[in-house]
Amino acid sequence: MTNKRELNLTLLDWEARCILESISREMQRLKTVAEESEDEDEAADAGNDYLEIAGFKERFESEAKKVFGDKIADYSL
Repeated sequence: MTNKRELNLTLLDWEARCILESISREMQRLKTVAEESEDEDEAADAGNDYLEIAGFKERFESEAKKVFGDKIADYSL
């Protein structure tokens, strides 16, 4: 059984945006692997990882928007 632990940290707006953008890029990479890999195990692992990261991104983005506003998810800034 895994022990649940928490990490609390303080981020500046640019740090939160950088994390969100990195997560988005990793999600895209995992989606591509899941869709294009000829190795069924690799594709399944990538698909599962994508779902886990998508859930994390949703929670992180929601909290970041509460603090920094909706523009935090605008990566063109």
